[in-house]
Amino acid sequence: MKNRINNYAYYWQLLFLAVVILFGSACQKEQMEPPVITGVINYEASPNDTAVTTIQTGQWVVLLGQNLSTVTQVNFGSVPATINTALFADGSLVVQLPDIPFESVPADELNIVTAISEGGMATFNINIIGDPQIARVRSSEAAPNDTVVDVLYPGDEINIVGYNLKDATEISFQGIAADLSEVVYTDTSAIVQVPADLSGSNPLLANTITYTTDVGSTNFSIRIVGPPVISYISLEVPHEGDMVYLYGYNFTAIQSLTFAGTAITNYEVSANESVLSFVSPALAQSGPVEITTQAGSFTTVYNVNEIALINSGGVGILANMEWGDYFGWGWGNGDVNLYSSDPNSGWPSYNTDYGVGYGMYLVYKSTPLEAGEDGYLDGWGGNQILINDGGGQWVPTENLGDSGDDWVIKFEMNVTKPWSGGTLCFRTASASNYIARYEPWKVSATKAIAVTTDGWQTISIPLSAFRLNDGEGDSISKVSDLLNADSGKTYMRVYLHNYRTSATENFEAAFDNFRVVRR
Repeated sequence: MKNRINNYAYYWQLLFLAVVILFGSACQKEQMEPPVITGVINYEASPNDTAVTTIQTGQWVVLLGQNLSTVTQVNFGSVPATINTALFADGSLVVQLPDIPFESVPADELNIVTAISEGGMATFNINIIGDPQIARVRSSEAAPNDTVVDVLYPGDEINIVGYNLKDATEISFQGIAADLSEVVYTDTSAIVQVPADLSGSNPLLANTITYTTDVGSTNFSIRIVGPPVISYISLEVPHEGDMVYLYGYNFTAIQSLTFAGTAITNYEVSANESVLSFVSPALAQSGPVEITTQAGSFTTVYNVNEIALINSGGVGILANMEWGDYFGWGWGNGDVNLYSSDPNSGWPSYNTDYGVGYGMYLVYKSTPLEAGEDGYLDGWGGNQILINDGGGQWVPTENLGDSGDDWVIKFEMNVTKPWSGGTLCFRTASASNYIARYEPWKVSATKAIAVTTDGWQTISIPLSAFRLNDGEGDSISKVSDLLNADSGKTYMRVYLHNYRTSATENFEAAFDNFRVVRR
């Protein structure tokens, strides 16, 4: 009997062991099956879910194949993507391409998609692209003369080296487009000729290559020696004897210079050819600044000495501080006062602290502001300048939909005492309360340098600088965001706010000629 029991026990042990072995073999077999990728299609509804041979960063795609439901990692060009297993099935896998640092991915790994699971790994070759990237610029000559260059001249043939450069839709130099019909591409470069004439370059793109494809665009900084470019003018409405500074590039071999139609023959140029200065003669009219050198010419898109606009008003003039239809200033309290530089003025009071011959202007004085304090008041009082809506329409009606980058508020300002704290805020009366901040003293969040001006200076604030959330949120999407839709006008308040954690010093500055002009 005992032997029979032992035999039964031995039998059941063998049977149990066989079941374990069979079960383990089945699990092992299931775990060992690797994923397979057979193709890639668009992650879109039919009929747009077509097969693709090129994919780009940020794109959603579907990997087709087998054994994909257990995939735990997907790499594009060796860069892991963020995955959501709820989007996985045995025969398909939905995933978004990650951002790829093309410059750091080995060339032999760049165009490989990898799917990894416990069962193994699958790879699939497909062209992976992203925004164009420029790493450097070389001479287009054969080696060993294909050296890296850091200065470009009009007419140069160059080799732009980087990533995702094939099939450019535009290659421009300081905003001047190159001829794409002669461009020669490789996987990582584009041989192109710098335009022979760079006259009329965009001052906002000075010393810049802009490279654009269907996927995206990038800017690359490099010195471009060609026609002159004027980026900024220190004083656009000068009086006779005022010092004027032009800031820009390539002020060399100058053949002629005119300022508001008046020839300037006596001037000085800085050693690096980026600053030109002169003493203003008497000016009789408005007009652009035009400078011509041996390499070409440049003309500002706006006029300087806009006396006609400032004195007679019209579209663009907000407040000229002179008696008449475009006086433009709303009365505040004793901290903002009107003065005149005319000795024959009875009222407002005659004041020579800011020069003689400048007509009427406002002086804004502020005692120290405590942390968080400002002069804003939603009314006619407060320590603020009020620009009313009695002036001209800000921009022509047909331009109300323009980008804020295209237009700028300009005014003249004379800062006589060191200014090292307190943000000058420009706030419109629109319901969204857009604010533009002006902080010329601010070097960083923790560092400031006291500033003054050498007499009157022209200040420019792009309308795109008007932002929500106390001046730090989203920018306006179009000019009309700032304005009354019917009139194209608005009230504007100019006041100091102390965003720092310590008190400010006294502030004192004069203001004149608020206007909006094309940038």
